[in-house]
Amino acid sequence: MKRLSLLFVVLGLAVMVGGAVAADYAQTGVGVGITLPGTDDNPCPPAVLLLNYDGSAENGYAWQYGGVVAPDFGAFAEGYDGTGTVCGMQFHFTQVGNFSGQNFDAYVYDSDGVNPNNVLAVTVGLVPSAPAFWPSISVHDFDTVDAVVAGGFFVGYWGNWPGALGPWYIAADLDGFGGLPRTNIAPGIGYPTGWNDPSIVWGPTMALGIGAYLNEGVIPVEESTWGAIKALY
Repeated sequence: MKRLSLLFVVLGLAVMVGGAVAADYAQTGVGVGITLPGTDDNPCPPAVLLLNYDGSAENGYAWQYGGVVAPDFGAFAEGYDGTGTVCGMQFHFTQVGNFSGQNFDAYVYDSDGVNPNNVLAVTVGLVPSAPAFWPSISVHDFDTVDAVVAGGFFVGYWGNWPGALGPWYIAADLDGFGGLPRTNIAPGIGYPTGWNDPSIVWGPTMALGIGAYLNEGVIPVEESTWGAIKALY
């Protein structure tokens, strides 16, 4: 009888721990997401859109509760290669009914060859129009703070809802031609801390619905915002 009671206690603790970990991340569930025609436009023409996402989503990912910690734990990013100025970003979002005007910060990072590294630029307090409801995917274009890149770089976002339910999901491409998806995992939630492939949380992932508008070879004349960026860290 004592052994049986002990077994129930151990199983109960396992469920509590598992539930706590599971609550920090969410997904729409595997399906077929359809991208709706967008009303947004290139925010900084004649920039070229770089996009690893193939236009259809088979899932959607979000961090929430303890998975979102300032300044950018819980961020998602997608890697690209190019030289010039990143002047805008494109995001493919979906929701299941929790959106109520939450905002996010958009980041440009340089690359260490595998993961996002130093912050090159950040645009804070962006608010998307209401994302489409799953399985529909909506396209959201934003003009962002210019960042000079040369070689590998990442663009991404951090949702500003620490400790709260996630209001939307980033489109996840599971069967496309491939990219370099990454997510910044918060400490203490049961996964390796820091930048990792989202596949370790949600399963095999080819790319995320995050694109970069790149003015190739264009260097901005405005003053650097590096001092403001350092103040965030």
